[in-house]
Amino acid sequence: MYRMMIFWTGLISSMCLACSNSYEAAKQETMAARHWKQPHAAPDLPPTSSHSASRRAVAVKALAPPPVGLTEFTLLALEKNPAILSALTDVESKLERIPQVTALEDPMLRLVARPEPIQTAAGDIVFTLAASQKIPLPKKLDLKGQMAAAEVGEAIERLNALRLRIIADVQHAYYRIYVSDRAIEITEQSAALLRELDRVATGQYEVGKVDQQDVLRIQRELSELDDALNRYRGQRISAVAALLQLMDLPTTTEIGTLPEVDAQTLDARVEALIALGERHNPELAALAQRERRDQYASTLADLAYVPDLTLGFEWNHADGRAPFVPPVNPMTRVRPPFNDASAQGDDNWALTIGVNLPIWAERNEAAKREARKRIEATHGERRSLQRMISFRIHDAWARIETDRTSIELLRTTIIPQARQSYDASMVAYQEGTEKFITVIDNWRKLLMFELMTHRSTASMHTALADLQREIGASLVAPADESEAAS
Repeated sequence: MYRMMIFWTGLISSMCLACSNSYEAAKQETMAARHWKQPHAAPDLPPTSSHSASRRAVAVKALAPPPVGLTEFTLLALEKNPAILSALTDVESKLERIPQVTALEDPMLRLVARPEPIQTAAGDIVFTLAASQKIPLPKKLDLKGQMAAAEVGEAIERLNALRLRIIADVQHAYYRIYVSDRAIEITEQSAALLRELDRVATGQYEVGKVDQQDVLRIQRELSELDDALNRYRGQRISAVAALLQLMDLPTTTEIGTLPEVDAQTLDARVEALIALGERHNPELAALAQRERRDQYASTLADLAYVPDLTLGFEWNHADGRAPFVPPVNPMTRVRPPFNDASAQGDDNWALTIGVNLPIWAERNEAAKREARKRIEATHGERRSLQRMISFRIHDAWARIETDRTSIELLRTTIIPQARQSYDASMVAYQEGTEKFITVIDNWRKLLMFELMTHRSTASMHTALADLQREIGASLVAPADESEAAS
């Protein structure tokens, strides 16, 4: 009996140790997820750790670091965004499921009272006190713990995917503000220039060199600029509200005019970017965690035919009765000798062992089929997501290249030519050799090309944000890393 008790005590201790290891490992991952930092990845470097919470940061050089304001806005959104905080709480709640699913069931305590006692030679058994504990195969509890840990890992990856989406949303809102600021600045400068042109046209009209129609045209253009300014300011208010919402700040918070930024470029092949996405994308990693969980569930379903043990202990209380006293012998007038052993009523105890009988095969087979179908569905979903991520990377990269080409062409060719045409037409108009409509048309083209440059720059940055979201890592090195790399 002593050896049996040692055996079962060691068995239960080993079960608890295995479950504790699952909990501690998942707890460490949860702590790493709380202190998450966006990883950096270079297209031509080998893959890092598979889990996004523990990836090392490696960088690729960019033409210019992101604006300081954008960095501050991003960090604030990662710290205070309600959706991120909610997802982190969900991770922590899933962590607490591990001790629940890996713990033994509550022991059973049973008390049997007998109004009609069981009569034995030792006495009457009046009640029985029994206790039992169900002990499943240790592998079953370990698999349940691994399944719960995989669910924690999936929640962590979903949290990281949400963080990357918030980062991209912050950049989208930021560059919407940026475009509005540049549009307002250019429109205000154009309005000042047009007022100067109005002064020249008024002077020309007073000496009879131009028609009144030219003066009226300038005034109409000024009115249209005022309307454009009103629209740009409204767009800025909307973009600021979107950014403040992401950072969980009051809508009354003011954000100053954003500084101008340069275009960024990457020296990488799209195939390398797709490979990075397959290694780092947290949505793919989340499906990999789900596939792990389904594999554990399949193994657990296979073990359903292994019965569980139930160990028990019973204690029977015996109530001693009066001993049998023989009558006096009438011949000898002497009572025969007797003893009172039957009056002692010694209690007795017993050890019990039992197993369940897994005879309902249809239920077990259905569980196995369900697990296999879940694995198949998750695998198909993962393949579909890989294709979608590949398409999104192609799309973002194409937008980056298109914007880069447009910016280069605008800055080196189109804008200088448009400015030269405008200056020439302005001189000719002042000399009376050019029509006013030509000056206005050249001015409008110059204004449009300058706005196109800033819009293309913002579009390139937002496309880069979308690309980094799909890859699951930053492709722009921080300032200190860029300096070290150079």
